[in-house]
Amino acid sequence: MKTATKALLFNALLFPGWGQIYLKQYKKGILIISAVMAGTSSILWYVIQTTRDILKITPFKKGTVTFEAVVRLAIKSLAELNLDYILPLLFFMLLLWMFSMIDSYQSGKKLINK
Repeated sequence: MKTATKALLFNALLFPGWGQIYLKQYKKGILIISAVMAGTSSILWYVIQTTRDILKITPFKKGTVTFEAVVRLAIKSLAELNLDYILPLLFFMLLLWMFSMIDSYQSGKKLINK
């Protein structure tokens, strides 16, 4: 398999930035990985905080939890999520992933042509 294709597959299948690491572009790879990890951590933190807030106000008493009640609460909670925070982060991470794939493929092709 060609170097460019391997780098593209590392980015597409593993994690953004791994293709750059594979091509020995360590600074660029670490920068991309760090940015995606920061975005992922930020979204995870937001989801954990929202879940904690939801669990504080749940109407459940000890031993009275039913599947239907949990589903109703989950649907209600999804409606109350603030997507103004999550969607831009997801969009940025998607753009970063696409940039990472394109860059690793082009960098791999340049290495082949040298």
